[in-house]
Amino acid sequence: MTDTSKQTPMMKQYWRFKAEMPDAILFYHLGDFYETFYDDAETVARELDIVLTARNGHPMAGVPVRRGDVYMQQLLQRGYKVAVCQQVEDAKDAKGLVKRDVVRVITPGTVLDESLLDAGSNNYLCAVDAPCREGPFGLASLDLSTGEFIHTMAQSVDELRDELVRRSPSELLLSQDQQLGPDTVVGFYQTPVAASSFVIDRSRAFALGENEAGLRAAGALQTYVEKTQKTVLSHIRTLTFYSLSDHMDLDPFTVSSLELVKPLREGQERGTLLHVLNATTTSMGRRRLRRMILAPLTNQSEIERRLDAVEELVDNVQLRQLLRDRVRNIHDIERLLGRLGARRMRPMDLLALLSSLKLVPAMVDIMGEGGRPANERLAAICERMSAPVIETLVGEFEGMLMDQLPGDARDGGLIRANYSRELDALREDIRSIRSHLTALETTERKATGISTLKVGYNRVFGYYIEVTQSQADKVPERYVRRQTLANSERYITDELQGYEERIAHSDERAKALELELFEAALDRLMEQIPVLQSIADAIAELDTYLSLAETAHGYSYVRPTFTKDHTFWVRNGRHPVVERLEEFVPNDLDLKDGRDLIILTGPNMAGKSVFLRQNAIISLMAQMGSFVPASEARLPIVDRIFARVGASDMLVEGISTFMMEMLEVSTILRRATVNSLIILDEMGRGTSTFDGVSIAWAVAHELATRVKAKTLFATHYQELTRLSDDVANVHNLHVVVKEVGKDVVFLHRVEAGNARGSYGVHVARLAGLPKHVTDAADAILEQLLREAPLSTLGGAEAVAEPVPLFGAEDHPVIKRLRKLDPNTLTPIESLQILDELKRQVD
Repeated sequence: MTDTSKQTPMMKQYWRFKAEMPDAILFYHLGDFYETFYDDAETVARELDIVLTARNGHPMAGVPVRRGDVYMQQLLQRGYKVAVCQQVEDAKDAKGLVKRDVVRVITPGTVLDESLLDAGSNNYLCAVDAPCREGPFGLASLDLSTGEFIHTMAQSVDELRDELVRRSPSELLLSQDQQLGPDTVVGFYQTPVAASSFVIDRSRAFALGENEAGLRAAGALQTYVEKTQKTVLSHIRTLTFYSLSDHMDLDPFTVSSLELVKPLREGQERGTLLHVLNATTTSMGRRRLRRMILAPLTNQSEIERRLDAVEELVDNVQLRQLLRDRVRNIHDIERLLGRLGARRMRPMDLLALLSSLKLVPAMVDIMGEGGRPANERLAAICERMSAPVIETLVGEFEGMLMDQLPGDARDGGLIRANYSRELDALREDIRSIRSHLTALETTERKATGISTLKVGYNRVFGYYIEVTQSQADKVPERYVRRQTLANSERYITDELQGYEERIAHSDERAKALELELFEAALDRLMEQIPVLQSIADAIAELDTYLSLAETAHGYSYVRPTFTKDHTFWVRNGRHPVVERLEEFVPNDLDLKDGRDLIILTGPNMAGKSVFLRQNAIISLMAQMGSFVPASEARLPIVDRIFARVGASDMLVEGISTFMMEMLEVSTILRRATVNSLIILDEMGRGTSTFDGVSIAWAVAHELATRVKAKTLFATHYQELTRLSDDVANVHNLHVVVKEVGKDVVFLHRVEAGNARGSYGVHVARLAGLPKHVTDAADAILEQLLREAPLSTLGGAEAVAEPVPLFGAEDHPVIKRLRKLDPNTLTPIESLQILDELKRQVD
């Protein structure tokens, strides 16, 4: 730390605050700027691309206060914390050094300003209590912008990681002595906090239960928020426990592979399930819909209640449109209440809240026309929105506030006439003085004989008397020159100064009184935050049902039904995203009558991956309470969806595509149950052909015989279709291809049976490879298939056990093959080796 013994009082004050916030960039309020100094200044200048200056040889960089939020957002996005050191008294009232204080510390997880938040996503601050490396773990999550405060228990590292991905925290608090492995929390913005923060404060309204680790994590969140926000936050809700078993488990690979909320390729937001299902008209509804997608339910009764509400709104088009027309005009009540609870509500925020609340009674009337809504879930929403306090609050504030409000409550112009006698008296005094000023101009013209004399005002000099240069010789001695302009002179008089002081005094008192009245009204409003949050929840829930109904109606989705016998049957299923982008061919899926595992063969580009994804997404949509893109769907309740679709290289971390695939498959084999849904696409292609077939066979055999989860297994390996000969619950499907000479037409139709080939050369031809290359490939392929087709290397009798697929272990051909790497051989070398092997077999 810099030696402050020779510093100015202001810099000593700066260093005192900086010492309290060593890990944050300190924005030091100085006039119209936030200044930064020393290392902070160099960081700010570099990250924000602003000029680095110096004072007495010390680096400094400043940003305008009015654009402070913009610069803070940029720093937050780059991983910095910002401490705001604000002037807490007016400089003109200061006796010596202006008083300042750190009014808040802005971190990625404690943002409240809407300019720094994504309107469609929650901004979770999470904490993990990890008393031991293997679990169980306590996880608490707080969205400071909405007040949501929840906790849960994860029994394993896998469960914890999955839930962290679901919450996607902006900031994660970890004890300095936590026992988590680094892989569990990689990718999250981490803040180490003292272990002493992870305690249960029994004076707080925490409902004690078995999840004490979760309560300790919640305690750490409370301590951190109090430290950074410097105020009591009255909008934080009662801490609520939720069980992970109530929701379908989705691991990070599945969330990514299915493109649920984020596209695999940046800039293609239209390619997500969230995008196609999102017909919400409020930010609250969009956030809730996102949570629903990432946390499908496993309780059938609760799913059916959601589906009942959606069905009612699908069938009743008039009700749906009337409600959507009103909901679309409702502001983000959740986050408005967040700013209210943090005492940062601006006049425009209050107007937005009031205008939203005014719409609620009409919505209740629409929903309850003819009595209580017949649908149970809609009736509950209607009841929560029927709070009598709405009309009381709206009436009070409409009688108090001006129609047009200033941006800053300190500027005055908030309170209507006749609301406060004291305020009315001050305003009358100001009007009276200003009328005297108007009369003063006439009086002074007559007294001085200066016909061009004017009384004016500006912010710098206040009130003045202006006289043109041509008549300046008529100015009396009682006029005191204040300013000289090109064509005129400006003066003041004792009388004018007296009027100005009276106006300034009355205006200051009026503004202070308006602010006092405004803040008192906000205090009364804060008492109603729990009721208003319940109303906001109801509106958000209604918005999601309206959205799902609108989408279902617009794209011919149907209500799914759920089965008890694990039947997974979809007729004319479609991929909800792909069908929006191109003409789509629907397909059926029949996993019943003892069928558990589908081997799906066919060429690239034929639609295998789409077929896999669409059925996983249909299952997920059904359990989130949505209609599904099909003409009929009978589905089981699944506890987990595992999706291993496409490469997910982690070369930066030293993990190859194949190794990553094996890690994902290992997770599936370890965690999948008979109630899971698994989709695997082209497993084993990241290694040699023989290794790939062997691993794919062994994994498919394990899934079919031990796990018995519903599984869709897409592959190029035709050999895998022989698994159905000996394992009864395996069934083969293929994607139909029409051959026209040497060309192929992809029909995108899925039918029973095996594909005739992989058509790789045909796909290469479609991709534009030179003709002489594809002709050579055709010739080599024909010779390879004629001389040593892979399927002849083992007999059907070998399929009962996956290991001996290719014959006896001690066969010299097998020994030779194990030493080969086909990926390193040229076509000619391959033919020579195959010729040698064939002679050995013969």
